[in-house]
Amino acid sequence: MHFGAYTNQGAPVRLVVPVLLSIAVTAGRAQSPVAKSDSARSDSVTRLGSTTLPELGKNTVGMILGAAGVAGALAAFDARLSADARRMGGDDMSAPSAVGSFVGGPGPLALGALLYGVGHVRDNGFVTQTGREVMRAVIVSGAMTAVLKGTVGRARPFAAPGDPDEFSPGHGFTNASFASFPSGHTSAAFATATVLSRELSLSHPGSRWWINSLLFGGATFVGFSRVYQRQHWPSDVVAGAALGTITGYEVVAHARGDRSRIGLPFMSHLSHLSVGPSPNGTALQWSLH
Repeated sequence: MHFGAYTNQGAPVRLVVPVLLSIAVTAGRAQSPVAKSDSARSDSVTRLGSTTLPELGKNTVGMILGAAGVAGALAAFDARLSADARRMGGDDMSAPSAVGSFVGGPGPLALGALLYGVGHVRDNGFVTQTGREVMRAVIVSGAMTAVLKGTVGRARPFAAPGDPDEFSPGHGFTNASFASFPSGHTSAAFATATVLSRELSLSHPGSRWWINSLLFGGATFVGFSRVYQRQHWPSDVVAGAALGTITGYEVVAHARGDRSRIGLPFMSHLSHLSVGPSPNGTALQWSLH
């Protein structure tokens, strides 16, 4: 099934990285610059008596609308951009792109679990909380990504060479070749980068610039790697970056008590994610309230 017109003329591949970095910059600006108080955060909160009713953050709204528009516009150039990515990278990108894909695969969840475990063992509340937030962000963004992948059913570049308009709605649940949109590796990478950026920027405000550059630069490379390996179209990566960024931002807001309405029905009921001993080893527990 085809949607839209196939376009083989368009912008050069160098536009993809700036688009991803623009999402990163927006995410960086969405972070609280200083850890003064809850009232200093950018999320809008309406207080009625003793009840706090968090509203959708203005930065989050902007990211949603902006990412939707950019991904939609970029989709018209997916075929050209995807081909240019291969030409620009050449054979020298094969090994680095494999590393980038790995970093965006098991890397984010493993990093979150590692931070949580180290913080728990060393009784460091900051590290423990950061690890918990990373795991939450990766799991939540992964769940939303899986639903979108299965529902949209977009063919991956290797399955439909040069044809980004091949869709088979619903088949993404059973056929990985039709699970291109959005990019799960990219969403996990940006979710992790957003959580770490927000927490580390608050604890080390003087190093905020290089922290954001390193984290979001790495997440951007993950997205480029997925395009280079013909696993995703550029618009898949942009959508994944936006989804991960927004999820990470909202997970941190939730952890701080700013429960936003964007969190989907289950987001507002998330409680604590815990790791502890069990009869068979280690147990990962997810509780709702």
